[in-house]
Amino acid sequence: MNKVNAVVMYPLAMDESELDDLHRRFPSVQFHNIPYFEPHGLRDAKAKGRVTEELLATAPPLSDSERATIAEADVMMVLDLPHGIWDRATRLRWVQAIGAGIGQLEPAKFKAKGIELTNAAGVASVPIAEFAIGRLLEVWKDIRVLERQQKDHHWQMHQGLLMKGKTIGIVGLGAIGRDVARRAKAFETTVLGNRRSARTGDTDPDVDGLFGPDGLDQMLARCDAVVLSAPHTPETIDLFDAERLGQLKPGVVLVNVGRGTIIDEPALVAALESGQVGAAVLDVTREEPLPANSPLWDAPNMYLSPHCSTAREGYNEALMELFCDNLERFLADEPLRNVVDPDRVY
Repeated sequence: MNKVNAVVMYPLAMDESELDDLHRRFPSVQFHNIPYFEPHGLRDAKAKGRVTEELLATAPPLSDSERATIAEADVMMVLDLPHGIWDRATRLRWVQAIGAGIGQLEPAKFKAKGIELTNAAGVASVPIAEFAIGRLLEVWKDIRVLERQQKDHHWQMHQGLLMKGKTIGIVGLGAIGRDVARRAKAFETTVLGNRRSARTGDTDPDVDGLFGPDGLDQMLARCDAVVLSAPHTPETIDLFDAERLGQLKPGVVLVNVGRGTIIDEPALVAALESGQVGAAVLDVTREEPLPANSPLWDAPNMYLSPHCSTAREGYNEALMELFCDNLERFLADEPLRNVVDPDRVY
């Protein structure tokens, strides 16, 4: 294979030692580092198909030399892709996303151009799973009351609930869902999983019961807590609407570490106010950053966080391991890991 040009467009610049390591490992590849990070508003608009000229004007500028480098790229690793890249990067054959979410990369365009897209699913599954379990413990142990009592210098016995014996349902049994399941079982819970591809009679070693799309409501009726780790697809938009929230076990804890579009947020607020949903843990919301006037902020028993359930610790190392493994496969013309299906958008 001739010299391959790989353009790494991290939000932050890679240091020289990282680039040197890549050059030593892949002498047939010429690596170029172009830091590139689009504003959240533009990224969100791309994912939703609502890009305007005004938003495009907010993109970071690229120099002529950077544009020329991108035009010669065979491989790219990116969070964001500059607008108009399809007209310039005529040699591009593969893009590695640095996150699991790829909506902002407009995956349908990859199919039309015959370019392979891979995501970083699994790279952040462990910290996100730890976060989900930590929040469940926070809710069931009623840690907020203990913190409030400490702040008020108030000494009063207050005890929470057991996690042992609870039934936890996981909607989206991918990398994150599996890591949640493994950790939940360590607490002696019953774990049920829902997966789009599951069929009646299927089993899975990481869960005590496996359900497909037709069995979702049957599964949910048994759950004391439900963890959402499904991707954004046309089928998952408002998957948890007012009707489905009303069918959940009263007092259920709902945890969303998937995508904000999965839940009908006004319906969730109403379910929290009525007590139908006992607590909601949202690390993702439909609009991010969440507007200051959103009702979610003040909904009862709401546990909000700004899309930060992953951890920086260890992320770059795991990401580079995936990228290098896929680059070896690319150079050997072997199947890549984490290939995105543009029709399913994950």
